[in-house]
Amino acid sequence: MVFLWTSAGTQIHVKIVHKSTSVLQLSVENVEAHRQRHTLLVLELGTLFCFAVCMFLFRLNVLHALFVLPIGTLVYLYNNVIKSESLVLVKDFALQCSTTFANGAVRNALIPMEYVQDIVINEVFFNLKVIFVLQVLTKGHLFRKKPVITLLQVNAALLLISLSLPHSYPFLSFPQQLKPALPSLKIIYTELHSVLELQNC
Repeated sequence: MVFLWTSAGTQIHVKIVHKSTSVLQLSVENVEAHRQRHTLLVLELGTLFCFAVCMFLFRLNVLHALFVLPIGTLVYLYNNVIKSESLVLVKDFALQCSTTFANGAVRNALIPMEYVQDIVINEVFFNLKVIFVLQVLTKGHLFRKKPVITLLQVNAALLLISLSLPHSYPFLSFPQQLKPALPSLKIIYTELHSVLELQNC
């Protein structure tokens, strides 16, 4: 159990739930999920208040369009704040990644081990910034269209939103996609490889 940081500088909790010679279960918890949702809710209400004031003062239908994007974006982000992500690796069977959202929704992805070629840490250059990500290199016909699968990294659209925001909005550059920083990824990588017994590339 250790407290580490994401690439955005927010705190996460990395915990090994279970480990044996053939099974590894670890979780990455977003310590600040509640605060992030509260901040987004305040922003949503503030935007709606501005919309109501503009409607009352100007009564212009054109202003409707100006508020659709920010309100829609804030609602989308509010519903997609990640509470935790977990990885369950069963040697010679499968790797499962589960994402639990703060609204209670859960998304699971399962990769059979016969289709796993390796697990690596890659650098991703995006929007003039460097991000480190944990990726599964796949093989076989089942994953022909997805040769690389990123773990602990959710929606590319969320990544685009968070990286394009100015640094004056640190509360929005939070781990919607958890985006663990390099030290966190190294710990997770080492634990996964200790079970997989794969050689480093």
